[in-house]
Amino acid sequence: MTTDTNVYQIDQVNKLAKRQRHFRVFSKGSIVKRVFLKPYNWLKTSFNSFKALPVFNFRILPVVPQKRLFLQSIILSIFLFLLSAVSPINNFSTMSMSYATDYLNAYALPGDILIADSDGYLMKINPQTGNASRIGMTDYAIHTVETGENLSSIAVRFDLSVETIMWENNIGNANTIREGQKLVIPPVDGISYTIAKGDTLEKLAKKFEIEIDAIVAQNNLASNELSIDQALFLPGAKPIIKPTYIATGTSRSVPLANSSSAPVGNKPFLYPTRGSITQGYRAGHYAIDIADTSKPPIWAAGGGTVIEAFTNGWGGGYGNHVIIDHGGGLQTLYAHLDHLTVSEGQWVEQGEVIGQMGNTGRVYGATGIHLHWEVIKNGVKQYPGNYY
Repeated sequence: MTTDTNVYQIDQVNKLAKRQRHFRVFSKGSIVKRVFLKPYNWLKTSFNSFKALPVFNFRILPVVPQKRLFLQSIILSIFLFLLSAVSPINNFSTMSMSYATDYLNAYALPGDILIADSDGYLMKINPQTGNASRIGMTDYAIHTVETGENLSSIAVRFDLSVETIMWENNIGNANTIREGQKLVIPPVDGISYTIAKGDTLEKLAKKFEIEIDAIVAQNNLASNELSIDQALFLPGAKPIIKPTYIATGTSRSVPLANSSSAPVGNKPFLYPTRGSITQGYRAGHYAIDIADTSKPPIWAAGGGTVIEAFTNGWGGGYGNHVIIDHGGGLQTLYAHLDHLTVSEGQWVEQGEVIGQMGNTGRVYGATGIHLHWEVIKNGVKQYPGNYY
């Protein structure tokens, strides 16, 4: 049986409970939690979701740098476009381009500069890879030489030959590049060419022994018409070296032909001319002499840079002579030449004609026609027979 006292006590308990609930709901802590913490948690959750986008989450991006950069650029472009639609800033498009450029520069590969075309659009990104055809690609890049790099490592990085990079940058000696030097990197192996009067696609293809279709495709030509001073890139082409002719005692002349020989076994050099050895390697004569009175061509024993091309003088007894630097401390010397077909600073291929056998310098009479050939390693003359 409920008494008035009990009713009163229950009523007081209910009032106390309501008051405590009221304090709990409208307390400072509760208000802060509902007004600030809930929106904060919502924003935090949204931000975490936003961070999960590929443009921010590098763990789910492709490993290949080019694919990753391409995907990030697309996402960033969409974000900037949407933001520009609601932005009150009048020059937001300019700012967006600045942000995008900074973003791309930040994630470009070290040492590379992206080149823009005449309309200001970034061209396709170098370095190229061997995973797909490069025909039609026009993405030249400027590579800044980094510490420890050489032309060989740079060529491997861009899937090009050392010669292509040397031709494009007019480099005579592969060992002369320096840190900080900027190199133009073409899209494929070949040479740059400027159209001269009378040039046609047919003549270019025949002259450089390449296909017309390759020239058209590589340069995205809309027609076969060429204009003077037009710049083209000839894929697979090599520079043309003018042939040197020798007198034969008649009205005819014949060209000095390059060697078609190849090194034997694992030896680095090929035999540098035709003829027989008339004097060997010995004390006081640290070379071999190869003689042939028909004055055959002299060939570069290996590829390298001409660091000395001496003519018209005694030359310390060597007469007309050539020294080629092959890299790695290895050099070869060719003495007593009748005349030279190369100049200082020029890059020569193995087997390329560098001159004609003669008897200049410390040689006497027609019977002295021969080649004096030295092999030098780190400044010390070596026995040539170990190298060919």
